[in-house]
Amino acid sequence: MKRGRNWTGPRPACAGASSICPGRARPGRRAGPVPHGGCVGMGLQDRGYYRDDRGGHAGTFAGLSATTWLIVANCVVFGAVALGLGFVYEFGFFSTWRLFGTAPNASIPNLEFWRLVTFQFLHANLIHLLFNMLGLHFFGRLVESHVGPKRYLAFYLTCGIFGGLCYLLLNLLGQAARSMGLPEVGGLLFNDPRTPLVGASAGVFGIIMACAYIAPNSVVQLLIPPIPLRMKTFAYVFLGLAAANLLIFSGDNKGGDAAHVGGALAGYFFIRNIHLLRDFFDVFSDSRKQAPKPAGRGFFSRGGGARSRKVVAAGPPDAEIDRILEKVSTHGLHSLSEREKALLREASERRRSAS
Repeated sequence: MKRGRNWTGPRPACAGASSICPGRARPGRRAGPVPHGGCVGMGLQDRGYYRDDRGGHAGTFAGLSATTWLIVANCVVFGAVALGLGFVYEFGFFSTWRLFGTAPNASIPNLEFWRLVTFQFLHANLIHLLFNMLGLHFFGRLVESHVGPKRYLAFYLTCGIFGGLCYLLLNLLGQAARSMGLPEVGGLLFNDPRTPLVGASAGVFGIIMACAYIAPNSVVQLLIPPIPLRMKTFAYVFLGLAAANLLIFSGDNKGGDAAHVGGALAGYFFIRNIHLLRDFFDVFSDSRKQAPKPAGRGFFSRGGGARSRKVVAAGPPDAEIDRILEKVSTHGLHSLSEREKALLREASERRRSAS
């Protein structure tokens, strides 16, 4: 491992699966391939009710989903750096990380907070890129289908930003503790302040936490050990490993673990408050000048008076949709009646029109 790098790649490897296997890496070390196993998932993004009737993915840009565009952008940046742009300044990847990664000595004193976005598109090497893009591909499509492409993009980048902020904050606290002569303690970072943070997995961790909220009972089937895990269990085990490495174990990738935890916590919060991202990021549209937002679960919206309410068109009850999704998770899409399939299509259309 090169000195001065914090790999934010996920620890598990995935072999042809619809999820990432939570195989345990050595404490405090960056992830590598899991040679003795992988995992398979149930292909959440392939479910028919997450696609529109034209066969394309809901909410696309130039025919491609936001998830695909993010993967393309990461690969293009990696290829550009590998093919020579990284050599414009000094030598290779590490210099590019210093220029665009999130580093305490540049991000804070120089107010270069744009690094909180650019670091998410830099990767240490091909394996690092591969793991992160697998996680983005397998889990991102479900979240994008659920919240729409604009809010999905805002959600992903925001989780990455919070991962970078967590890395910066723990570095500042670590440097403060060191300056006061305090011993190194778990949970704080004592890196060289010039150490850059690179990688997309803070955003990927946020997406995994979002999947645990959207489809908590969907099954992720591990190969070794050959046990099924609910999506919710899988996500919290994944988060727990990152937190344990940050708080308990010593190793060379604690900065990456700090970003993982920060991204996961942001994902937990914002998937439950996704409207906050719509309000903040949708600055170029007139959506806030349109009809007021629905209150509660969407059955009422506020009118002109302080106490007035008007009933708006309501789709299928959330409890009914949850029941149908649970049935799909347990028995498969073929087990649904025509009425249940119609309800899912209606819910999908309402979600797309709302986003």
